[in-house]
Amino acid sequence: MNCNAKQTVVIFSGLPYSGKTVIIQKLLERFPGQPIYVDGLFRNMVPEEDVCLDRWLEEGRRLVDGMIENISHTDASFIYVEVGIMQMKHRKRLMDWIRDGNYHLLPILLRCDSRHSVQKRQTAREEQIKIRPDNLKIAIGLDELYGPISEAFDEIMEWEKYHIIDTDKPIEENIDEICSLISH
Repeated sequence: MNCNAKQTVVIFSGLPYSGKTVIIQKLLERFPGQPIYVDGLFRNMVPEEDVCLDRWLEEGRRLVDGMIENISHTDASFIYVEVGIMQMKHRKRLMDWIRDGNYHLLPILLRCDSRHSVQKRQTAREEQIKIRPDNLKIAIGLDELYGPISEAFDEIMEWEKYHIIDTDKPIEENIDEICSLISH
């Protein structure tokens, strides 16, 4: 059984290409722990031909169940949970479970408002996936991102107490800012 009172669960919300995966990977170098990626959980739940936004939204409850199972079975001091655009009702269920379980919760919203930066990241991801498929990443076109995906994202509410990180800044600045939040 884990000693969750000493564990920190960092939840990362944000649109695709906001930097969630890269930031988690960089944080693991400074604060080793267990990453949990929603896209990986989703891809393990549904066949490849069913990977789409509607199905992703449909699976919200099961995705939270998978996150809860993964969190409860790790002894890592730091648990990094990428929830992406998870709907508010599912974020709330996950966050309530974390708080009720006596974990330390740190919710972070990664936001990149620069279309140019997003476009560069999208192009880089497409190239990376061509070379090496990765079930943690889904290449999404900008039309889908700035259309149905943005519309499906339930905005973060003040009561959720998310820390907002501007990922248009250099990655090291983002990492330093998040590390400062983790250290407090």
